[in-house]
Amino acid sequence: MRLVKFPRFTGALLALSALLNACATAPATPVASREHAALLSARGEHAAAAAEYEAAAALSPAIGNELLLLAAREWLRVPQPAAADATLARLAPPLDANQNFEREVIGAESALLADDAPRGWTKLTTLAVPTQPTAAATYHALRQKLAVAVGKPLEAIRSARDRETLASDDAQRLAIRKELFDGLRAAGERGLRFDPRSAGKDSIARGWLEAAPLAARIGGIPQATAMSLTASWRGRYPSHPAAALILELARGPTVAQAAKPVPTKTAIAAPPTVAAPAATTTAAPAPAPPVSPPPSVSPPPPLPPGSHVAVLLPLTGRNASAGLQVRDGLLSAYYGDDTPDRVTLRFYDTGAQSIAQALGAANAAGASFVIGPLTRDEVNAAADAAPRLPVLALNFLTTEHSAPPRFRQFGLSPEDEARAVAKRVLADGRRRGIVFAPTGEWSERVVRAFKEEFTAGGGNLLDVQYLAGTKETATAIQAALRIDDSKARHDRLQRILGTTLAFQPRRRGDLDFLFTPAPSAFARQLRPQLQFFFAGDIPAYATADAFDPAAGAQIDLDGVLLPDMPWIVQRDDAGYARLRNEAADAFGNDVPARGRLFALGHDAWRLQGLLRSNDQTVTLDGLTGTLALDASGRVQRTLEWARIDDGLPKPLDDKP
Repeated sequence: MRLVKFPRFTGALLALSALLNACATAPATPVASREHAALLSARGEHAAAAAEYEAAAALSPAIGNELLLLAAREWLRVPQPAAADATLARLAPPLDANQNFEREVIGAESALLADDAPRGWTKLTTLAVPTQPTAAATYHALRQKLAVAVGKPLEAIRSARDRETLASDDAQRLAIRKELFDGLRAAGERGLRFDPRSAGKDSIARGWLEAAPLAARIGGIPQATAMSLTASWRGRYPSHPAAALILELARGPTVAQAAKPVPTKTAIAAPPTVAAPAATTTAAPAPAPPVSPPPSVSPPPPLPPGSHVAVLLPLTGRNASAGLQVRDGLLSAYYGDDTPDRVTLRFYDTGAQSIAQALGAANAAGASFVIGPLTRDEVNAAADAAPRLPVLALNFLTTEHSAPPRFRQFGLSPEDEARAVAKRVLADGRRRGIVFAPTGEWSERVVRAFKEEFTAGGGNLLDVQYLAGTKETATAIQAALRIDDSKARHDRLQRILGTTLAFQPRRRGDLDFLFTPAPSAFARQLRPQLQFFFAGDIPAYATADAFDPAAGAQIDLDGVLLPDMPWIVQRDDAGYARLRNEAADAFGNDVPARGRLFALGHDAWRLQGLLRSNDQTVTLDGLTGTLALDASGRVQRTLEWARIDDGLPKPLDDKP
């Protein structure tokens, strides 16, 4: 090795080396950063995260306001509303519109946490309702809480409805209803008086106002007394959004806390065998079992000794209503299966633990197969955890997530429904149409799926209008239908002729159909407006969400064509009627809970048996449709077509 000397720099290098060595002994002071603050927040260290955001704001004045707003949010999570207010006071003008909105919302929420709800209500209600969907959802969620706190239950109900319009799926809508129910019930327990007369002719709002004091009375009392007290309400409002929640509360706890068999009304081969649940798991409840015959397929192989099928569902928390409906459907199929060797079943509550924890607990307890989880975020988390067990997820992964081996996906995909609508429209010979949809990420996904399928088949989408449910809706409809063009031609003719002419506005004449992917509340509000603007005679299509089975007849939707599951379309089928009666005997006469999520759970149980028998070729005539497993591990659904007639879906005989 050749040694090269640099005599001029030797002393300087030695001095620098000594300086660096000396510095190495002193600990470096970390620089505050947004990334570190976000990490602290994710760990639940909200006070530390708030302080970190504030320090980062001092170091980065250009984005200081943005960071201070994040800091104020963290103080609310501690919760320390006074600290949040102090942080808001440090904001430096000018603030842009979004920052100003966030400041006022945080201030209103801080007032609520500080037991000064009237100040929060005043602050929030001076704001204009935002048009951006996420901001609007945030606004209405806080408005709902404040309305309850200041004794304005009717305003809380209205905000909950607005939130449902913005919600992306049934699980979110059910969570919103549960939150409203719990808030009104708690207010009633605090002594708030409810006046159903204030709802006027609004039967849904009146039902909420009558349900709230009942809910405040029946919590914790004997089941027979609670059922008696609520019988009249349940008779008047069998399809009310709160019907499932009132019944659940009246019946008392529906989730077993120990592995003791519950006596059943109908004799079966054997109740489910469930190992004693750990703190994070729940034994399968054993209601009176439906006795519908199982599908005529080869029985699945028995599980290894000591093993079980794990079901991951949110049984508590904000998604509990959706999880319980899926659970009831699954148990209906479970008890209806007369396989001699009934498998052991165990539920893992994802509302009380993370997906990774639930999968770990299932694996440690000896699970051989997993059904669930339910929400899209949970399914993404399950795929990221890369479970070694075979999984039948009850939703679909987002595009940025890939499925690990033996990870099957089964769900109620609105995108698939939109593609089915596109195929039907083309098969009906219609090539030019307009889409009206609510604002939001859900709508954009569904419209994108429809457009891709429709244009690939030679269709021409003339316009897409995202409507925020505001006063601008009428303007947007007129523009899309070119009503304004008709008015402009009329004005021109009057000017040319110099006289007043009789006038009947006309819509554009090149339109073959309208498509509305939207929840029921939005679709029912839109249809009368379309009729008002001379579009009532245009063939109208929608996704299944347009019809809400829990809302009874929906006359406003008459004439709309939509694809839906047999469980909804074939409501008068004798076999389905028998299953509904059996489910009512087993779980209570709870009409809303016999909807699409119930059917999803029912088919999930039947699918797991087929997957355990042969995970390559799976077909099933299910409640949710004709099901088939594709090469990518997704269960594809073929739906039935229906036309809304007298407010209810009636099956169409013709096939597209």
